[in-house]
Amino acid sequence: MTRSVIIPLVLLLNSAYAQTKSLLKPGDTLQYIPLSHKPSWISIQSGEANLGIALFMDGKKLKEQDDSRGTKSVERFYFTPEKGRKYELKIWAKSYIEKSRPAEVSITESKNTSVLDGQFSPDQFVEDLRTFRSIREKANSGLYVYRTRKEIDSIYRQAETEAGNSKNIFDFYKVIANVTGFEGSCHNYTDLPNHASYYLTQKPEYLPITLKNVDGRLLQDSKDVAIPLGAEILSVNGVPAREMISRFSKYYFSDGYSMPYKETTGFERGMLDKFYIEFGTHKKYVITYQWNGNIKEISLPGTSWENFKKLQDSRHSLHFDQKLLSEKYSFTKEGEGIYRLSLRGFDFATGKEDPAYKKFSVFLDQMMDTLEREKIQNLIIDLRGNTGGTGALYEKVFSFFTPRPFRDSQYAYTLFNEVPLEEKLVITPLFLSNGVNDKHGLNAYLKQLYPKEVQGKYYWTDDKNPSIMPDTRTFKGQLYLFVDQRVASAASHLASLIKSYTNAIVIGKETVGGYYEHNGHLPLVYELPNTGIQTGFSIVHVIQDAQNLPDQKRGHGIIPHIKVQQSDQEFLDQTDVYLKTVSELRKQKQ
Repeated sequence: MTRSVIIPLVLLLNSAYAQTKSLLKPGDTLQYIPLSHKPSWISIQSGEANLGIALFMDGKKLKEQDDSRGTKSVERFYFTPEKGRKYELKIWAKSYIEKSRPAEVSITESKNTSVLDGQFSPDQFVEDLRTFRSIREKANSGLYVYRTRKEIDSIYRQAETEAGNSKNIFDFYKVIANVTGFEGSCHNYTDLPNHASYYLTQKPEYLPITLKNVDGRLLQDSKDVAIPLGAEILSVNGVPAREMISRFSKYYFSDGYSMPYKETTGFERGMLDKFYIEFGTHKKYVITYQWNGNIKEISLPGTSWENFKKLQDSRHSLHFDQKLLSEKYSFTKEGEGIYRLSLRGFDFATGKEDPAYKKFSVFLDQMMDTLEREKIQNLIIDLRGNTGGTGALYEKVFSFFTPRPFRDSQYAYTLFNEVPLEEKLVITPLFLSNGVNDKHGLNAYLKQLYPKEVQGKYYWTDDKNPSIMPDTRTFKGQLYLFVDQRVASAASHLASLIKSYTNAIVIGKETVGGYYEHNGHLPLVYELPNTGIQTGFSIVHVIQDAQNLPDQKRGHGIIPHIKVQQSDQEFLDQTDVYLKTVSELRKQKQ
């Protein structure tokens, strides 16, 4: 049960408007009343826990924030109080190192904030890298799936040299992100303890445009800036577009050797932080671009971080994605004799006992009613943007399309059933939400699912991996499957089954999730002792129930039968080229 604790002591300082310290116990929520009546920065920090914060005005929540994920991290925001309003800040521990319990919390209100110091010694970086490798070797069942021991040894030798030469936490993060991606799992995770913007300059030195990778071309994605919307960016400060795409890709991770996700995602999710880790901030940006067949060059001053964030939040391509991802699932008519089942995520239910699962089952039954009543012979299954979630949801979907029984996997295993290196284990929100507060609860869970060892591997029990029968009603018409580079985990698992065992014509881009296998089911997160960088991965290696296909090489995502590309005009018009492709295919059949 959560208990609220009001912070009793406030100390006024010359360097700050106010500062206080308090002890936060597991399950407690601290309540803090800001003292300043003028605009100020509020910084909340703990050395023992990752903090979540929420700001309330007159009892109504204004914002909730968890920008920094490390337990040695800080949360900060700019507070602009309105006269006559009552404000309250609530603070709680979202995660903590397994050996930690009560956490000391420091709260400071000040006129300005300083850039965080990311300086460590070369010895500390090397020690963290060696700890990182030890964690992977003891706990990560996916470490040697796509890479040989010789290849892993080689990249770590290179990484140790680079770690020893690192001058700051950004340099080291580049090294460790590269090693993380080399393994080949879309569930891998390695990130800084604090949001990258906290380490960056507070001067106006940020890129004054936004970028979008459209089929290997960087297009200008902002309206009302000095470069036309949709212009192809050829270089920024002398760095060619192809090099930017390649260097930016190392911060994003995919199953096996799949590249589309790695090369596009940074321009959608990482422009506020990882772009500047890799390319730095600059007072001036010299940009070469192509527009209407002409190559031009322009020099633009850097902009403030706040202005760049506004550009990102209002970028041209975002509207299409927001519309596409507005509902978790939907069923719509797309023309005469064709419907579309859109599935944007499988994270809306926790399992078969969840009311949301039962509601979804009713939705699918109603879909089948419509398809049968109208004698529909064409159906699109649209998985674009679906990053996965609960396995029971994708299994329910596939039961309406399969002619045969199927299982979640042929087999699945982990390397342990007692968590190793528990002193560096992070007790994450996922654990806490399921009542797991320490290693003992996690070990009990692991022993239940993976009880027996066979030659150093602990296999998933058969009763947790039952044979699933087709529904009494299955669709027997023509399927079209839409996939893009974001399709992962449970969604890519579904896509592999649909491609493997139905007549679906797969349209789109190679998925980030693997066709034959992946690491999934249960993620663990560890924290490195010196830098506080967190690294995580899913510990269970899953061999999927998919058959060998000639166009599906091991180590890749679901390969589409028809790849789609967007022209410059289609980018400007935000044309749905997937639906356009289906329309053209159906015309060819007529």
